[in-house]
Amino acid sequence: MYRKGRHAAIDGALIVGFAFRPRPGLTVFALAGLALTVSACLWQYGRGQEKDRIAARMAGDTAGAHFELGARPVDEAAVRFLHVTARGEFLADALVLLDNQARGTVPGYVVFMPLRIAGSRMHVLVKRGWVAAPQDRGVEPAVRTPGGEVTVEGLALPPNSKFLELSSNTHTGRVWQNVTLERVVAATQLDFQPLLLEQSNALDDGLARDWPKPSSGSAKHYGYAFQWGAMAVLIVIFYVVLHVRAKPQTPPAP
Repeated sequence: MYRKGRHAAIDGALIVGFAFRPRPGLTVFALAGLALTVSACLWQYGRGQEKDRIAARMAGDTAGAHFELGARPVDEAAVRFLHVTARGEFLADALVLLDNQARGTVPGYVVFMPLRIAGSRMHVLVKRGWVAAPQDRGVEPAVRTPGGEVTVEGLALPPNSKFLELSSNTHTGRVWQNVTLERVVAATQLDFQPLLLEQSNALDDGLARDWPKPSSGSAKHYGYAFQWGAMAVLIVIFYVVLHVRAKPQTPPAP
């Protein structure tokens, strides 16, 4: 082997440069892989930023400065992830149980219930707490509801979540597979504040309320974003390696 300027000769062939010869099939697969990995990377990064914003918003909120909900609808975006309070009476007949909410190895439900705000016809949907499921899943759990006027304190959450449903049978009686304010409004025909109140204060009901913070987990999303980004880079590297070829040229006879 010898080198002369930018050229190299190997076994009598002169290497005069490199050629990029893409193959249609591999190009389609590479573009599809890049679209998937880059979009997943950006989505995970966005989720991490969203949770960081939630954490900053909650850190600026003080636990004692609760916004009290009244008869007039609030701006949901203005109170999202802030502490709010509501005084009123629970509507036990409108109980909704969110199914498949296990804690550890114990199956259970999350209890949702409208609270009629005192002195008005306005309601707020309260995420009251968690209750263990009876051994017989055909039997609803007994949920103790305080009577009379109560004060509920907690976090204002977005009212509707995105979810995937594989069946049209989304609820049986008071047991639902997914709970959104939109569905509760349709079922009760009541007026509601445009938010979900995740209860944090104790009441005499026996429900568990050790909710995870909505701001937790941003580092996990950033880690996933890095992994997807690394996969996108590897796709580019392998694509280039597989399609770049040296251009040999036989040198003229001396």
